[in-house]
Amino acid sequence: MTNFKVPKDIEKEAKEYMEDVCDMLENNGVMENVDTAALTMLARNYSMFIKANKQLEKDGLTVTSDRGNISPHPAIKIAKDAQIQAMKVMAEFGLTAKARTKLPKLENVDTDDSPLMQFVKDSKDIK
Repeated sequence: MTNFKVPKDIEKEAKEYMEDVCDMLENNGVMENVDTAALTMLARNYSMFIKANKQLEKDGLTVTSDRGNISPHPAIKIAKDAQIQAMKVMAEFGLTAKARTKLPKLENVDTDDSPLMQFVKDSKDIK
């Protein structure tokens, strides 16, 4: 168990996602206290992505200046940047389908033949 706390000031959807992420990481035994900063970054970036997309749904994809010029809504860049950052952290934690294919299959590892176990066995023989 780590001391990571899902930030309370993030979007509801991001909070629910982060709770699922924490459950998955803890169930797989890969969550450590040193992960709290990265998990906070993921939570905040994912929340920012959600907020920016809600703003775009409300306002539309373009804005009109006081001179009548139409340009892309500034929230498009915010959503894109937050998505990029969130995806980078997600890949580090194996939270995408592609990233999970690159993770080692721990259940197939024969610990009796691991270098550590071999060292321990050899150490017992030396007296």
